[in-house]
Amino acid sequence: MNQNENAIEVRGVSKFYNLYERPQDRVKELFSLTKKKYHTLYKALDQVSFTVKKGETLGITGRNGLKDVDLLINKGEVVSIIGPSGAGKSTLLKLITGVITPSEGTIETHGEISALLELGTGFNPEYTGYENIFLNGSMRGFSDEEMQEKVKEIVDFADIGEYMGQPVKTYSSGMFARLAFAVMISFKPEILIVDEALSVGDIFFQQKCNTFMKEEMKGVTKLLVTHDMNSIANMADRVILIDRGKIIREGKPLEVIEDYLKLLHTSVFQSESAAAKDEDARLETAERSEVAERKAVAAEAAEREKEKAEIGWVDSPKESIGGAQDILIDRCRMLINGEAVDVVKPGDAVRIELLLHSKKDADNIIIGYTFKDKYGNSIFAQSTLGEGIMIEGVKQGEVRKASLSFHWPEVKEGDYFLTLGLGEGYDQMVHTVQCWVHSVLHVQAIALKPMHGVINHVIEEFKIERIEHES
Repeated sequence: MNQNENAIEVRGVSKFYNLYERPQDRVKELFSLTKKKYHTLYKALDQVSFTVKKGETLGITGRNGLKDVDLLINKGEVVSIIGPSGAGKSTLLKLITGVITPSEGTIETHGEISALLELGTGFNPEYTGYENIFLNGSMRGFSDEEMQEKVKEIVDFADIGEYMGQPVKTYSSGMFARLAFAVMISFKPEILIVDEALSVGDIFFQQKCNTFMKEEMKGVTKLLVTHDMNSIANMADRVILIDRGKIIREGKPLEVIEDYLKLLHTSVFQSESAAAKDEDARLETAERSEVAERKAVAAEAAEREKEKAEIGWVDSPKESIGGAQDILIDRCRMLINGEAVDVVKPGDAVRIELLLHSKKDADNIIIGYTFKDKYGNSIFAQSTLGEGIMIEGVKQGEVRKASLSFHWPEVKEGDYFLTLGLGEGYDQMVHTVQCWVHSVLHVQAIALKPMHGVINHVIEEFKIERIEHES
């Protein structure tokens, strides 16, 4: 096989840790005249081998103790590896990026790597956001002149405003993730490695990152770690299920995910899972500062409280995306029983209100909405034209408040984003698009019963009949 076809080659890699019951046991072992061992050997990874070809996306999740795993992933595929919690996934990523070294085996990478692992990695907490941009650039061999060209791109993508001029130690976990991801993609990597770090903070930014990776980084080799089954269902062509270090199923995402969920709910796994979680906690103690973790959680909680306080009218972007822009949407909000909300459940009577103003006299205005999931997939949509609703014209300079009411459908629990559109015309296929406002509102949907699809439907009739047995 041509070596250059592979972006990542992992061969027989193991990683061992010495775990001690008490800190003083480490000292006792160091100075023991009898060479007595006070530690237990923990195998985070055991003889792991796989190959990732250039341009592929590999997702990883699993349980402690991966061993004797050999994978060959076909070029152009999006592959996800799933399994019960605690597989030493973060350890594997640290090995690939060179943060730590393997106890056994070899790792080869072919291409420039950008990695987003634990929040804070590669950043000086005393430096400002701007200073850390240049710090990361210099670490990669870029000159200040070259980084100057990248600054605007990074700042625009991170979108944290005045905080760019403040020390990053003052950032919330969400702001940190914004800056880290923006810096990472600015280097145009050949290999992109992302751990669970994007799961913190702003859900709008999570969607922005997912969309960027899906649409703008199609030729980049991607190694993603996630426990999110929706990510796997949306990103993967093929899924490999691992349990206790063995590949037990390989196939299409939804089929393998179903087997994975069955595995999670078996009594055998539940008892084993508790032990796996205990071991995983011990490993986390060996690799990560407990204090830093508590700070990240506290910052995240504070950020969520701030978001809750801002529910209500939301301003549209200064410039709407696309369209003629002779009619614009200024602000919008979503109401239930007259109160602004960001949480909905099936059957809720929802009203979307928007303020629009026109720069010209206009007739036959069309208003439409689409709700998308965090991966950019359209879940449901409707427009006044589609419903046969005619809207009276507006005069130049007028400001109008429009409202659209509907009952929230029975959709899968999760995060959804509202996109609004304005148009002008009589025809569903031929009309003038005036403006689009993408992901202007975020809502969290609650499901009242278990769902296996994105949208539930009702069985309208069910019969069971006795028939004669055929001889």
